[in-house]
Amino acid sequence: MKRILLLLTIMTSSALSAQDYIAPEPNDRQMEEAKMLTQVLNDELSLTEKQILQIEKLNGEFIARRDIIVGDQGLTIVEKNEFLESIYVEQGNEMADILAREQLNLYKRIRGDLQPLVVIVE
Repeated sequence: MKRILLLLTIMTSSALSAQDYIAPEPNDRQMEEAKMLTQVLNDELSLTEKQILQIEKLNGEFIARRDIIVGDQGLTIVEKNEFLESIYVEQGNEMADILAREQLNLYKRIRGDLQPLVVIVE
């Protein structure tokens, strides 16, 4: 229970003071996955160069966070799924800051197919 509260506190405080949050640095495999996902999104959304760079960075950070959560042996499956859902929602919210309204509407429709929520089952 202490671990859950600590992680929730960290995630909440990072949302409240984004300037203090240091995102995990994605490794080469994670960045390659981020670039591939961004290319698929570009094909669907016709992104600008600036958007491509911003989304690649965002995807890399969230893939790194996803991998940290999945690999944390101290978390239960339920806790992992809660954190994965939380960062999935957070990523969608951050995409809203990058995409134009028309792009965002299309992104919301196709996201489940292109980037489904990761759920861990027992």
